[in-house]
Amino acid sequence: MLTLPDAPGAVLGGSVDAAANYSTSADASFDPTSAQQKAGQRRMASRLDSIILPTEQAPSLTAKDKFLMGARGMVTPFAIAGWFSAAGYSHLTNGPPNFGTDRGAFGQRLGAAAILDSTEDFLSTSVMAPVFHEDPRYYQMGRGHSIGRRVVYAATRVLITKTDSGKATPNLSLILGNLEGAALSNAYYPTLNHGASQTLKIFGGSLGGSALGFGVSEFLNDALQLAHLKKSE
Repeated sequence: MLTLPDAPGAVLGGSVDAAANYSTSADASFDPTSAQQKAGQRRMASRLDSIILPTEQAPSLTAKDKFLMGARGMVTPFAIAGWFSAAGYSHLTNGPPNFGTDRGAFGQRLGAAAILDSTEDFLSTSVMAPVFHEDPRYYQMGRGHSIGRRVVYAATRVLITKTDSGKATPNLSLILGNLEGAALSNAYYPTLNHGASQTLKIFGGSLGGSALGFGVSEFLNDALQLAHLKKSE
């Protein structure tokens, strides 16, 4: 039978009903009997897909799959856009890493953002997710839910994820991966940004960036469809 790990994706290999696993109001609102969500109407997603659509069925992942997913995620257009966004924001606000505000400083900020994001993503997905047996994928709720509920759901995925068996669990892989990545920033950030307090500040910013990234993952298809760049599912 199929286990539905989080509203509204599916993972193979379980037998617990999805409704029994939900610990948030977003999860509880999911109707597993809806026509769109019936397993027979879902296509199988790729093992390396980091985002599972409401119309897709997610295969179970091995440790190797998670390793490859994390490695692949380091060089996607989505990741590169994140580097530029992070570098641009820190450049405009003159925040960490404090390289300055000239053109050369922006290049340094961009390089630091690429290293930080890549390190955090790899540690979270390729290393920590296999260790804690957690599913690193994001399961879209989709248009069957209100915008407000989807925003809350996306933001809370920083703290809540699913185990490989489909049970809700604290997102230790992402939290610890981001914390480890923030700690490693002491090796390439300016001296001004070294130390425990600065590391925690970087860590907090990383969690906020992860929440924003989940929001983009939730609504990206909607935006592309509104712009007529993608057909409706």
